[in-house]
Amino acid sequence: MRANSEPASADSEEFTASLEGTCISTQTFLANDYLNNFNEVVMLLEMVPDMPDVLEDLKEWTPVTYLQQFEASGLSKNQLARSL
Repeated sequence: MRANSEPASADSEEFTASLEGTCISTQTFLANDYLNNFNEVVMLLEMVPDMPDVLEDLKEWTPVTYLQQFEASGLSKNQLARSL
């Protein structure tokens, strides 16, 4: 635990270590939960040739920002993800 209230900086070993075991990459500092939003829309696009009615779902899809994703997230470590 840090002795002061300052958060570990993103370039510190302590900060990188704090990401271990989370959904946040220690290399890119992106959380896979956020990237899943885009994976989902790609999957829907791939389904369109076989299921044209999926287009209606695609019309309703809107991207969210990284911060919006984690403000609405119930994930543990979401505060950490929001601080990146």
